[in-house]
Amino acid sequence: MSETPGYGGYREVTGFGLGRVGPAGTVVIIATVVVLAFMTFIDLFVAFFGAIIAIPVLSVAVIPIGNARRTAIQHLMWNLRHAWGSRGASDAYAADVLTENPRGEHLPGVLAPLQPLTVEDGQGGHQCLIWNRRTGILSAILRVSPVGTTLADQHDVNTWVRNYGSWLADLGFTPIIASVVFTCESSPTGGVDQRSYTLDRISADAPKLARDIMQEIVDQSRQTTADVTMRVTINFDMSKASPTPKTLSAGASEVVRWLPRIESALAASGATVTGRATTASVIRNIRAAFDPAVRVDLSDAPDAEADELLTWTDAGPIRHETNWDVYRHDSGYSVSWVFDVPPSGVVRQHVLLGLVSPGKYYRRFSMVYRPYPAAEAAEIVENEIQAGTLRRLWNSKTKKDETQREFDDRARARRAAQEESMGAGLGRFTMYITTTVRNEETLGPACADVEQRYGTAKLQFRRARGAQAAAFATSLGYGIDPTAGLSKSKAVRWLG
Repeated sequence: MSETPGYGGYREVTGFGLGRVGPAGTVVIIATVVVLAFMTFIDLFVAFFGAIIAIPVLSVAVIPIGNARRTAIQHLMWNLRHAWGSRGASDAYAADVLTENPRGEHLPGVLAPLQPLTVEDGQGGHQCLIWNRRTGILSAILRVSPVGTTLADQHDVNTWVRNYGSWLADLGFTPIIASVVFTCESSPTGGVDQRSYTLDRISADAPKLARDIMQEIVDQSRQTTADVTMRVTINFDMSKASPTPKTLSAGASEVVRWLPRIESALAASGATVTGRATTASVIRNIRAAFDPAVRVDLSDAPDAEADELLTWTDAGPIRHETNWDVYRHDSGYSVSWVFDVPPSGVVRQHVLLGLVSPGKYYRRFSMVYRPYPAAEAAEIVENEIQAGTLRRLWNSKTKKDETQREFDDRARARRAAQEESMGAGLGRFTMYITTTVRNEETLGPACADVEQRYGTAKLQFRRARGAQAAAFATSLGYGIDPTAGLSKSKAVRWLG
């Protein structure tokens, strides 16, 4: 049994910024200092008053504050927008049977641009693609069943991890793939699924003693089972395809053509693809997220006749509203977190096990990976090395000692450049966590459970304060990615 390897070297792309200011803020500060220095040759009195005005202005307009890394003005605007939306109830939604304005075929909030497409999967069946009409992204959803690393042989685990890393590196050479989303949902079922699965398979001709034993086993395990689902969403940017599809039908055909290659790569990484999501399954999944009271009923085997009656509007909530920290929707209360800081040290392959393993409360974990194009990766890592050198020279000129954190960051930048030159991929990743409960009184313990889990994993998250509804929609993993922008101009959007 070989030793479990560690993985590290995660770092943010910081650019030429000094400290937390960032590149743009650094340019503004340097330009201000140069202007003030030039003014001292013209009029020292004017330069003095200019410095008095510039210092407080730069402190509130350029320097970021807090974990959100927003300036004081950005914090103020964020709070004002949230207060204005809450005052005008623009962040609330209610659907009724009788309404003056038709509800339309749109989901609420940032999910509104999504439109499902039912296409042939090339295997004699049909699958669902989701088209984001504001970004032009086409999303394909694959249902997967990971093998798991807990009881697997370490040699096999190492092989899966290497294949997974090779696949991520290969994404840099496929610009048509904008991002990949890995979503895991876990919820306690109380043994409902396990009970029906087991009892339905007991033969009527079985001995009475055998039936009684199976019944007793099922009854004793009612509180120890959970429903865990895993899916991978591939987001295709058809504007990067060559040639660019001119119609939606041509774009869907291009996506379906790419999927077998992706399914093979996932299987080699230890995640067997069990099928492609259908439109009905996507509708049931989104509906269950908004209305957890019906989750158990919707998780049963799909009914072909009932699926034909489902429409896209059935996926959305009947009513929802949000406040600063909590998102209220139908029969559920949800709280979402967003990833804050990458791990600074070495992590093992089971670093996310606590976040995806089932617990007492429903939890949805979503990780988004956005690859850098291979043509840009080398330039990015070289710029990061030069930026680290610039910061070291700045510390030397200002008589400031280099901190251990800055030294380690320069070392990781050099290591990233070395790995990239040897064929490794370069990309950005972020993560979202959402927990949902049906009783508001249990929301506190559910939040404490999530915070304890990511604390054990030594990862840093922060609550999506003021953006709970958007974070909830993003964690669904259906083509919504705030880090890539929620909309694009018609000039750059596919079929814009």
